[in-house]
Parts: sequence; C-alpha cells; structure tokens
Amino acid sequence: MQTRRAIYEIGAVIATALLHPLFVAVLHQRAVFIGLALGGWVWYCSARVRREQDALRKWGLRRAGLAPALAVTSLFGAAALATMGVIAAARHALVFRWQMLLLLALYPVWGMVQQLLVQGIFVRTVAAMGAGLWPKLVATGLAALLFGVVHLPDMRLAAATCFLGAALTLIYLRWRNLWPLGLCHGWLGVFFYYWVLGRDPWDEMFRSGA
Repeated sequence: MQTRRAIYEIGAVIATALLHPLFVAVLHQRAVFIGLALGGWVWYCSARVRREQDALRKWGLRRAGLAPALAVTSLFGAAALATMGVIAAARHALVFRWQMLLLLALYPVWGMVQQLLVQGIFVRTVAAMGAGLWPKLVATGLAALLFGVVHLPDMRLAAATCFLGAALTLIYLRWRNLWPLGLCHGWLGVFFYYWVLGRDPWDEMFRSGA
C-alpha cells in the first residue's frame, strides 16, 4: 500500500511540474495554475495528515534541523541575492517597487508548496529507495530537473531554478527541514524576476493573466 502510494505521489508531482509550462506558456493562466495546484495539494496533504498525524514532520515541517538549515540557507540566499544585485546594478535594473513587498509576503507560500512537493514528497521517497550516496545524488539531480522543467520555457529562469533546486535539495537531505527552503525559494524568486529577468510577476499574474 505504501509503495503504491509513493508511486502515485511521485507521478502526481511530475504531472504538476509538466502542467506548469502548459498553463503558463500556452494557456497564459499562471494564476489559475497556482490556484489549482495549491487547492489540490492542500486537500491531499490535509487528507494525509488526518490519516497519518506525523506526516508533516516526516515531510520536513518540523523543528528538528531548523537552526542549521536556516543558517546554511541564509548564507546561500545572501550570496545569491548579492550576485543578483551586482547583475541588476550593472544593467541599471536595481529596482524597488511596492509590489515587491506584497510578493515577498505571498510568494514564499507558493515556494513552500513547491519545496514540500519536490523535497518532502519526491526527494524523500527517491532517496529512501536505497542505501548509500547514489540514491541521494539521483534524487538531487531529478529534483533540479523538476525545478527547471517547472519554469520553462524561459531558459534563464529554468537554469537558475535548476541550480536552486540542486542546492536546496542538498540542504534538505542533510537536515530534513523545509521551513527555510520555502522562504528562500520565495524571496529569491521575487528578486530574480525583477533584477535579472526584468519582469514584473505581479503584473503577469494579476493583470495580464500570463
């Protein structure tokens, strides 16, 4: 039963990743996709928690490992933010807009959902398929690929999230705590859109529908 459930969960995570480019690049319905993905996975995770009370802890929503994971994630995030700041300054794109404050508050929620799906469900299951280093390396590579695919067709965004996915997966496999990963994912995403891509995700999501 648990093996079958694990296969279904992995398939559902992959399907979610593959549907994202369809909704964003073809249907131009980013907000609709986020709403459907959030609603569907919140419902499923809530059902799992009702049946299995320690599911959240197993996925990584727990206290254990929080301090070291937060420290390492903060160092990584600071380095990434500084790099993006240098790129933006060189391109005269170091902007600060009021929408960024709203996105910094909202986007970590979506970042946490992505980390829960990829790390807590996908990576945790793949890494547990065998002993030793190789299952973890395979899980890290697949997680990076998933993050990249989710953010297609923009190749710069796909490459950046592929790297981000690999780095955060290594942190997750070491300390199994999702809290700092979701925050880092969300906050770095906001600055990457504005400073590196020169795009306004607030406008894309709530005005143009893209």
